[in-house]
Amino acid sequence: MKKQPTQETEYRLLIEPVLSERDQKVRVAFRLETTKHFTAFQYEIAVQDSIDDHTILFRLRGLKAPSLSLPSTGPAQFRKEYDALKGVYEIVVESIDGTKNIFRVQFKTRSITLLKQPRQRFVEVIVGSTIVER
Repeated sequence: MKKQPTQETEYRLLIEPVLSERDQKVRVAFRLETTKHFTAFQYEIAVQDSIDDHTILFRLRGLKAPSLSLPSTGPAQFRKEYDALKGVYEIVVESIDGTKNIFRVQFKTRSITLLKQPRQRFVEVIVGSTIVER
């Protein structure tokens, strides 16, 4: 029997509800990070993002050097928060070479549920269920 090759993902997308301290509104935070850690600097992922109707698109454009050149370790990251996401959305992550991963996610007032994900993927989606204060 042939052993199935393990599928390695290059990115991790964390989706979680957050409570803003400033205005006490619940938002949805998206944090995209590399699965590989960097040892000299903690780079930023250059992302062109957009939201249209019920589709959120994250186009990966490469890595950027951090604005502060203090040494630190960890994955490269991109973070974005959106207000008032309700219902089912398609989350599209497009890599530099044009490959797309499309996920279907349902947003309710107090919960986020991953409904569908592609079989072959370069992004792993992790959904948080408890509201985090920011």
